[in-house]
Amino acid sequence: MDKSLAIKQEIVFYAKLLDAKGLVNPLEGNISVFDRETGGLYITPSGTRKSLLTADQIAVVKDGVQIEGTRKRSSEYLLHEAALRVRPECNAVVHTHAPYLTAFAYCNKPIQLRCSTTFGLLFEDVPCLPYGQPATKAIANGIEDAMKDHDLVLLANHGCVCAGIDLEKAVAFLEAGEEVMKIYFIAKSIGEVQDIPQEDWEKMCDTHVGSKRNRYKNVDEVMKCRPQ
Repeated sequence: MDKSLAIKQEIVFYAKLLDAKGLVNPLEGNISVFDRETGGLYITPSGTRKSLLTADQIAVVKDGVQIEGTRKRSSEYLLHEAALRVRPECNAVVHTHAPYLTAFAYCNKPIQLRCSTTFGLLFEDVPCLPYGQPATKAIANGIEDAMKDHDLVLLANHGCVCAGIDLEKAVAFLEAGEEVMKIYFIAKSIGEVQDIPQEDWEKMCDTHVGSKRNRYKNVDEVMKCRPQ
């Protein structure tokens, strides 16, 4: 199997996974993989039901021009390109309207939880960017600054964007963030949510090998290991 087909099939697999989990809907949400060797951005097509997606429908965009795919590229490919520009160690972006994360985006509120070890280790906090018109350059305004040191970002009144070293990592982070927020909403219906003590929080974020702080320290090592 050639590399291009493998990338397309990987996108189809994760698009259907996100659809099955209710994290995308038939008309919204898109995922991409960037082939840094060829400069091609592989992205799901516009307005296509993810559960019925096929490999030949995946659009390939290079230098702003679609060069492959039987369906038109997602109109939000600029958002993906902006995220990937600022994160050279990342090759994949997932943009969805995951319900619990997007609820915060609708309220134009960043997420700053201190009650979840998972949230602390993966994100620490999730910023919310100002509203930008979909399908225009404005939707990507501020994304580069925000994603310099965040894997997951909210888009006001719209949805969320997650970047990862590969598509598995980007999707897994998105799923984890959504699950934490779901549990948080349930916990609030039970009683007052209790924060992790600040000293313990800082110790966890500083010393855990998988914490966000330590992942970013290791970005240079990731780049060294990437084939030139």
